[in-house]
Amino acid sequence: MSITLPTYSRLEIPLLGRRQRVWAIIATGLRKELRRPAAIVVMALGAAFTTITSIAILFIATIIPSGQAPNLTFFSGPASNFFVLFFVSLMASVIGAGLIADDLQSMAFTLYLSRPITQLDYLLAKAAILAPLVAMVTILPLLLAALVAAFLGFFSWTIALEAMGISIVVGGLLTLFYTAITLFLSSLSRRKGIAGAGVFAVNFGLTIPAEVLTIVIGNRSILYLSPWDNYVAVATAAFGASSTGIDWAVALAILLGVTVLAALVTYVRMKAVEVITG
Repeated sequence: MSITLPTYSRLEIPLLGRRQRVWAIIATGLRKELRRPAAIVVMALGAAFTTITSIAILFIATIIPSGQAPNLTFFSGPASNFFVLFFVSLMASVIGAGLIADDLQSMAFTLYLSRPITQLDYLLAKAAILAPLVAMVTILPLLLAALVAAFLGFFSWTIALEAMGISIVVGGLLTLFYTAITLFLSSLSRRKGIAGAGVFAVNFGLTIPAEVLTIVIGNRSILYLSPWDNYVAVATAAFGASSTGIDWAVALAILLGVTVLAALVTYVRMKAVEVITG
């Protein structure tokens, strides 16, 4: 009688590809944010408040005698709604500040990159988490304001649809800017509180002093230092309204330049992080 030793075979589980891993990061990140009470409150308040105030601004503009029929320029008011600046800062701080900082703190970043994804894949995934949520404040209120105005008969559907198209473009510009800036700040520290404070510093720390100095000195070129004033100049020009006093083309170049620079520096920062593979 012979004794035969048992043989065992190991089941090889195939690794997910790059695309599946990137989508997994996006899905996990969105689920996490949509379950956090703080994020839910900020998103709900931001979307609701900016939408209501944008509709109110548009309604007031139509009832105030201006000597002209309702046209596309009326939509520059909702586009430059100051509450957008406040809530986009709050949303970027609450939601975006920890997107990279938390991964650096928990060392999850090194685990992500120990599998077949690159730093660029990781950053695109994080941007895909933050950008749609920021768009709830930068794009959605403008679309809803135009839609409501058309339904109520304040504007023709032709003007409303054109305004919606422009709103997507200018709102998308602001969304890209704050997505890049927030991820850049989040990559600088393992403490998301510092990144959150940095978002408010970039917004109000530049906007308020720039406007005060403009009034005191009388030189409107100082407003180029303010991201918000640059955006307002671009949005105002896009809707054909009167100039805000600064060149919209220069303002657009500044916003795009800072967006690209922030994205590149964030990428370089991520490339510098030591990753253990294997």
